[in-house]
Amino acid sequence: MHPFYHYNLEDFLTDDDFRVWVKNGQPRNDFFWAKLRSEFPEKALLMDQAAELILTWEKHPSDLTHEELDHEVNRILNESVRTIPARKTGIVQLRWWYAAAAVLMLVGLGWLISGNNAFQKSDYTYKRYVSASPVPLKEISNSGKKPMKVSLPDGSEIQLMPNASVSYAPVFVQNHKREVFLSGEAFFEVRKDKANPFFVYANDLVTRVVGTSFTIKSSSERVEVIVRTGKVAVMQAKDLAGNELGVPGIDMPGTVMLLTPNQQVVFTAERPVLERSITENPVAIAHAVAKPDFTFDNQPVAEVFRLMQETYGIPILYDSVRLGNCSLSVALRDEPFFDKLGIICSTIEASYQVTDGQVVITGQGCE
Repeated sequence: MHPFYHYNLEDFLTDDDFRVWVKNGQPRNDFFWAKLRSEFPEKALLMDQAAELILTWEKHPSDLTHEELDHEVNRILNESVRTIPARKTGIVQLRWWYAAAAVLMLVGLGWLISGNNAFQKSDYTYKRYVSASPVPLKEISNSGKKPMKVSLPDGSEIQLMPNASVSYAPVFVQNHKREVFLSGEAFFEVRKDKANPFFVYANDLVTRVVGTSFTIKSSSERVEVIVRTGKVAVMQAKDLAGNELGVPGIDMPGTVMLLTPNQQVVFTAERPVLERSITENPVAIAHAVAKPDFTFDNQPVAEVFRLMQETYGIPILYDSVRLGNCSLSVALRDEPFFDKLGIICSTIEASYQVTDGQVVITGQGCE
């Protein structure tokens, strides 16, 4: 049975992908959630309730009192219950008290956190990194309106976006490390050097690579690391305090998240944890299958998923026993990754979900 069959209101409210879809309207999830509503029409009401509550909280996170929030939650729940046919009301009312209590708890907690400014201002900022450097740094800033190319002493290159700055030591290799401090957005193409790992410090996140390409977008409230090629290790700056990093044979301490092509991690002040996901528009990775042909003629689905995974570098997980008898006859060309995936899943009557930077395929199988 599909896991969403058991979803209640609280489950939708706490589902990361559902919240992102509601708040940002990400096209990549349109197919998934639309198909879910089609498969389980009895869940449509709960999805609408959860979406309205999420949007209400986003619009008024700290302007409403507890009483106003209670009133708003009850209004949404009561009005939506009255709009459904009588034969379905029992389904909703059965868990109404539990769902309402959960929603009030979540919304109330959010109000308390926002109202009391519980999230403290980060201690890890570009200015503090630069001022704490034991050696003088060279700073380059892009005050123009176009990306600026910056060539580092080791041969690595940076595309520095407008209003961004980088600082680094003129004698670039220090204690078996290559270190760059970033404010703003930049795309890095790092020259491979296993003996001297490359570190980028951007507010609360530290990124470590040997030789790869990736983008970092940093601001006072948010940091994103997006991988194009190779592997990237990311961790919180607070876990580095008092540790020496980058010495050959010594791994980064603390909790490290490994990212591969078309994966990203987002760190925000509101949710100060590392969360891995897939980029909005995955692209074919370097050195992938030469000119992959996505024209399938009764092709086993295992081969289809293998080609997708090799082309985009995104892990695709599925039940090979249940879906092993499925085959595909379709011609795909230049569609974006998630459009291709949606067409494939629709053809074999399956669904997909993005979880921890991976794609998970579920379906009943084929005869």
